Amino acid sequence: MSQSLLMYGFGMSKHRILLAAPAGEAASVFRLRMLQAIAPRVLALAPDLAAFSVCLVDATPDVAPWQRPGEAAQASVPPVDAVFDLWGDAPAIERALSALATLLPDVPRHMVRVDEHVEKDQLTRSAVGRVEGVKFLSLMRFQSDLSDQAVRRLWAHHARLALEVHVGMARYVRDVVVSTTSGGLELPPFAGVAELHFPSAEAMHSQWFSSDAGRAAIVHDVGHFLLSATRLYTSEHVLKPSS
Repeated sequence: MSQSLLMYGFGMSKHRILLAAPAGEAASVFRLRMLQAIAPRVLALAPDLAAFSVCLVDATPDVAPWQRPGEAAQASVPPVDAVFDLWGDAPAIERALSALATLLPDVPRHMVRVDEHVEKDQLTRSAVGRVEGVKFLSLMRFQSDLSDQAVRRLWAHHARLALEVHVGMARYVRDVVVSTTSGGLELPPFAGVAELHFPSAEAMHSQWFSSDAGRAAIVHDVGHFLLSATRLYTSEHVLKPSS
């Protein structure tokens, strides 16, 4: 059983909803609307959610702290503008998803239910509001010749190395995608989401790797299972903290 299920109680699950601004709406306006208007309304309609946070996606850094050698640079304008993270039992999640469908009928989205594994959590966060630092999300596509069991094993093994090498991160989560629902948001299919939270942008850039040797070890290790990834640099806002 994953740590999150132990944390929130048996029967709880985690859903991630990735959203993009519709045609005609500026991304900056859309992000604020998600945070200030839509998310509070969702919580009002699904007050029994166990926890709820919104991540607003920032521009990709000019010099990305994590880029594998030979990998094509990611576009500076990300394909996602906001991410809703929901935890709760089935009725609460259903109410929240129904609220989103009603409030945002024409907004492109991509929804996943995940099996969450919290590997490290030393993040200092307020009860409600902006969480300091940068929440990095990697939408991961795995090698096609690997079974689901092999991917889980290799990724779990990689987590031990990541905890040693990514010295600046305060929180590290591995989300294995269990089910996917597409809603018009065109994204390369992904089967996992890695979440690394750094307490500041400076820590993200200067303490992503412990050393050049650590960087080389990570590059070598992820090559065993990772095909490619879409990376999002976000700021997290907690609407309802876990109890």
